[in-house]
Amino acid sequence: MGGISSSGLVSGIDYQSIINQLLAIESRPKVFAQQRIVQLQTQQAAYLDVNSSLLALRTSAASLRFNRVFDSAKASSSNAGVLSATAGPTAVPGAYSFLVNRLVTTDQKVSRGFTDRDTSGVGLTSLSVEIGGGQLTTETKLSNLNGGAGVQRGKILVSDRAGGSAEVDLSTAITVDDVLNRINAAAGVQVRASVDGDRLVLEDLSGGGGSLSVQDVFGSNTASSLGIEQTVGAASITGSRLNYLTSTSALASLNDGAGVAIRSTAAVDMRITSREGTVYSVRLGEIKNAQGEVTRTTATTIQDVIDYINEDTEGNVTAAIGADGVSLVLTDNTGGAGDLIVAEADAGRTTARDLGLLGSSSTGEIQTRRLLAGINSTLVSSLNGGSGLTGDELSITTRNGSVTNFTIDANGSISDLLKTINNSGAGVTARINSAGNGITLIDNTAGPGQLIVGGSAAESLGLDGSFTDGSARSGNLQTKWLGGATRLSTLNAGAGVGVGRFRIIDSSGAIAQIDVTSNMRTLDDLIGAINSRPLNVKARINDNGDGLLLEDSSGGAQAIRVEDLDGSVARRLNIAGTSSGTTPETNRLDGSFERTLTFNANDTLQQVADKLNSEGIGVTASIVNDGGGATPFRLSLTSRSSGQIGRMTIDTQGVDLGLSTLTKGQDAVVFYGSADPAAAIALTSSTNSLSSVVQGVTIDLNGASNTVVELVVARDTAAIETKIKEFVDSFNKVIETINKYDSYDAETNRRGALLGDSSVSQIRSALFSAIQGTPLAVEGQFQRLSQAGVKIGSGAKLEFDSERFRQAFETDPQAVRDLFAAFGLEERQPTVLLADDDGNPLITTPNRDPLRPNKMGIAERIKDLADQFTNSIDGLLTRRKNTLGDQISLQTTRIRNFDSQLARKRQRLEAQFIGMEQAIASLQSQQAALGSVFGG
Repeated sequence: MGGISSSGLVSGIDYQSIINQLLAIESRPKVFAQQRIVQLQTQQAAYLDVNSSLLALRTSAASLRFNRVFDSAKASSSNAGVLSATAGPTAVPGAYSFLVNRLVTTDQKVSRGFTDRDTSGVGLTSLSVEIGGGQLTTETKLSNLNGGAGVQRGKILVSDRAGGSAEVDLSTAITVDDVLNRINAAAGVQVRASVDGDRLVLEDLSGGGGSLSVQDVFGSNTASSLGIEQTVGAASITGSRLNYLTSTSALASLNDGAGVAIRSTAAVDMRITSREGTVYSVRLGEIKNAQGEVTRTTATTIQDVIDYINEDTEGNVTAAIGADGVSLVLTDNTGGAGDLIVAEADAGRTTARDLGLLGSSSTGEIQTRRLLAGINSTLVSSLNGGSGLTGDELSITTRNGSVTNFTIDANGSISDLLKTINNSGAGVTARINSAGNGITLIDNTAGPGQLIVGGSAAESLGLDGSFTDGSARSGNLQTKWLGGATRLSTLNAGAGVGVGRFRIIDSSGAIAQIDVTSNMRTLDDLIGAINSRPLNVKARINDNGDGLLLEDSSGGAQAIRVEDLDGSVARRLNIAGTSSGTTPETNRLDGSFERTLTFNANDTLQQVADKLNSEGIGVTASIVNDGGGATPFRLSLTSRSSGQIGRMTIDTQGVDLGLSTLTKGQDAVVFYGSADPAAAIALTSSTNSLSSVVQGVTIDLNGASNTVVELVVARDTAAIETKIKEFVDSFNKVIETINKYDSYDAETNRRGALLGDSSVSQIRSALFSAIQGTPLAVEGQFQRLSQAGVKIGSGAKLEFDSERFRQAFETDPQAVRDLFAAFGLEERQPTVLLADDDGNPLITTPNRDPLRPNKMGIAERIKDLADQFTNSIDGLLTRRKNTLGDQISLQTTRIRNFDSQLARKRQRLEAQFIGMEQAIASLQSQQAALGSVFGG
């Protein structure tokens, strides 16, 4: 089918061409409008380009202050192979000395050999891993001895009774074990050093008849501070007491490091009832007055506790350190006839219990249990999750039928308990088990009978019963190592739990959200937050003292749930998930940090390793082929956390995997401040990194060395110069952009999009005025950028003279900093609503007017100008852009109107042509008719 003709069928006239020509003449205003839009859009694009360059200048200028450019520092090491560092803007320039004695090591254990890795069953049915705690032994640091005063490191001279002697260097010793090991390994002298309770003991092994002696080497007080500076004619030296409490002893060191729970938000921590019946509320947390000022800080030391008790009881009940040096004594001074009673402030608190004060006395005196364990030991009271022992009697019947009854100190240390058993004459040897979390009794007698252990303490020690093989094994005695005072940041081997939100859904379906912020510091803070919610869920430290426990408190029908909302706090507390049931025994979530895995006895070595790796319990398992003999395959277990805090307590529940320690997790040791370790400060870290020694400097330890490494921290002028050069380039870019659009090329007769525009002229003038001007209210010898190496050069461009800058910065760095980046705000004064006759304010209201700068460096003035020009609400360029937008909209509207008018005119002309065609057709028809009439 053909197209529609644009010519008249009757007249033959091409009326569409005629109409188009007529409309073309009519559409000239539309063409002008379109051309105007193109011009306006070109100007708008130019303004956007100028705006972008100004924003880049603003960012560059602002960075000089916000990024603390003038504080840029660099750290240079004299031996980067041993120690390197990165300095931040808060770094303090200076020279620092470090001696890297030891890098961090990671705890690693390896099993005995097995015949294959993936065929035979290992026989393991259960394995528990606990990282960061659970051991019955510890490593006492020298810094904790002598009431926290520590031990002066240095050299000692040890002489045995046969005349042998050795100089023992203890200048790099960190723990008591370091001291013992170095004395025992000393060549030329035959002595054995050990620990007895709170003292060191040296035993002569030479058999000579002379004197046993330990003396300080000249210039050192190490022997005396270790309490063993003696010369005796006997075969042993028993040192003076090293481990005891003083007024400065930290509460965090008590209870095997679990500390004392003090809830800062609680009004009262415990209540003391005197013998005359007065109840005193004792608060150990922070106290503020009505104005919010701190009038008493939170107790952190033993003396704080003593002072606060004495103050809050008005001296009617007084506290003091006990005569034994490891306990507290509370004394009633009222002379009343009743009982002296100490109770918790509420059911959820443990402060009195943690201090050992919980209970009553009819004598007017309460002496606490031992609060500080013996050297390298833990407290008996920490066993069974902090419940301790139910009695103090033991009865041991050995296989030869001998029966021995004796008592133990239920309030002492584990080391004392073992010593009591071994010295009881019962014919048994007591020792820590291979897992390190329990006790093993070995019957040393022979006979047809069984080893039988009983007495009031036996069940609490896990030793109650009869044993046919002559060995009584306690199993895991669940030493408490977490308490209310435990900081959240120390959990997960020091990785902490982070911040975030989780929600708890209780057994009735009620929901509460828990926000864990940086202000929530301890487990007790978290417990208080959870228990304050209107839920049928209560939180506490679990029965094993190794995690947080949430349990249903109403017997509701639903299983309780915990879900992370933001972050992973619940997961890292091991409480995320759903309880296993709805009974009181199962409707709970136990966040124990002791993780137990179950296996099938037929599981192979490879299957055991795979399950350990898949469960994410902080241990990496692998199979090692040692290539020897018929049993070359070994299970290797490595902690995922380095250092001492990453040590693993692994319990195989009686199955002998023959685990031995391949590498012991130890902290890195660095001596700071002196080439002589004895005079230096000892630093330890669970990673090969130090971030809090030199302010603003992160130090990486790369190797150990006997040579001091010098670390020099200095201002990084090269980095400062780079940022100033960026500022100069950004300024020049703005001017270059403005000049590009505000220009005229005479050769090509080409006009810039913004030629003669007053706005860009204003911007250019203001920038040059500011860059050549002086800072606002800045004092100092440098008042213009040209004095610090920034000046206007050829082509009206800024130039940067780095040598001139360096000279100025070396002369007065603060003046240069202020010249570029000084900034200050005026003080806001309240609005006076009513004043007296002398003008003194009687009634005021806060003044919420925006604060204005009262001090500005040049870069800050440039930034302020850029803000004024680019502000998205009322900036100069924003207003100009909006004006152009309005003009473009107006022209677009005009074009639409033109289009409507032309369309209507086209319709009208087309109608007229059609009418003409119809008239011509009618005339032709009439002519034909007339022709037929007259022609016929």
